[in-house]
Amino acid sequence: MRWEDYFLCQNSRYRKFWQDYLNEERRVLFILGCGFDPRMCFALEWMLKNCKRAKIDCALIKFADDSIQHSLQQLIDRNNSRLNDMMHGRGNIHEKQVVTGTDAGHSARPRRAAKLFTKLSDFGDYTDVIVDISSIPMNIYFPLLGRILHILDSEAQKGSSYLPNLHVVATENPQIDRCIYKLDLPDEATYLYGFTGNIDLESEARKPLVWIPILGEGRYKKKQIRRINDHISPKEICPVLPSPSACPRRGDDIMLEYRDLLDRLRVEMTNIIYGSEQNPFEVYRQIHKTTRYYRDTLKPLGGSRFAISPLSSKLTSMGAFLASYEEGISNEKNVGIVYVESGGHDINYYREDMMYSCELFSMWIFGDCYDLE
Repeated sequence: MRWEDYFLCQNSRYRKFWQDYLNEERRVLFILGCGFDPRMCFALEWMLKNCKRAKIDCALIKFADDSIQHSLQQLIDRNNSRLNDMMHGRGNIHEKQVVTGTDAGHSARPRRAAKLFTKLSDFGDYTDVIVDISSIPMNIYFPLLGRILHILDSEAQKGSSYLPNLHVVATENPQIDRCIYKLDLPDEATYLYGFTGNIDLESEARKPLVWIPILGEGRYKKKQIRRINDHISPKEICPVLPSPSACPRRGDDIMLEYRDLLDRLRVEMTNIIYGSEQNPFEVYRQIHKTTRYYRDTLKPLGGSRFAISPLSSKLTSMGAFLASYEEGISNEKNVGIVYVESGGHDINYYREDMMYSCELFSMWIFGDCYDLE
């Protein structure tokens, strides 16, 4: 496995790592999304306050279209104003557009996100690129990270002498996650641009498809499960539940919430996968273990295909990203991401005091801490 050995830190270790790391002469490009999520500026604000020596510029991804609700636009404007105040006198803000009008639609986002950075020179002389996924939707940060990682991998194979490190940071807060919900859902699921894994090709259609949905709470999650199931018609379903978890009963509660649906889908209890809620590399490891098992088992039938559906937190979704990216550049190329596009989001029951329980996580996924040979 590419990330069998990995670098992950959280909370106090997160703070110590970045204070020590940025105490050196570092030039950082910090990428974040201009969204309504109250966690948008949390990680950057801490870094600006506690890492004074680092030169930090910001790439701000704007993805809200003109049809967004007024209440959410107010939250976006507040976050944007806060960002400008924080960055004043510290670095530059470069805006990058993903959606440029109401006619673009949410389906255009993944393609445009994958084109925000297209070559190594786009990163200038930065020593480190940090992507904060806290306020970026999955259909943007998956293709964005995939393209950046592909650029760095390609340049490493060419023997380029100067490559920036790539980090992913996230501000986790299950309370806030539960406050954010999808407004409506399309009738059909789709494969994420750049992560189809060739599994939708007609030549692959006869191979059994194994579906790995990463389950989480949410108002529309059951509808998503049903629509994805109807779209891909899997031969086997292996749900991922969070365990261990910050709340010891969370996995059991999710299982109870989905029990009737999983029974109707004829999911075997022995197929359930457990992945750490706060360790995306462990989720990646469990997905890798599952795909390897079914490849060996189904080889006499002509092979297999795999679909992953991240329906939970940003951290566990990163486990799906790592697994699908690694498979996508391998000879197998038969692992894809399938999801249901959202028609928009809203937030309710949010209180400012919820921010006190935020946790910071950092994943180093490319660079000096790995052997690039």
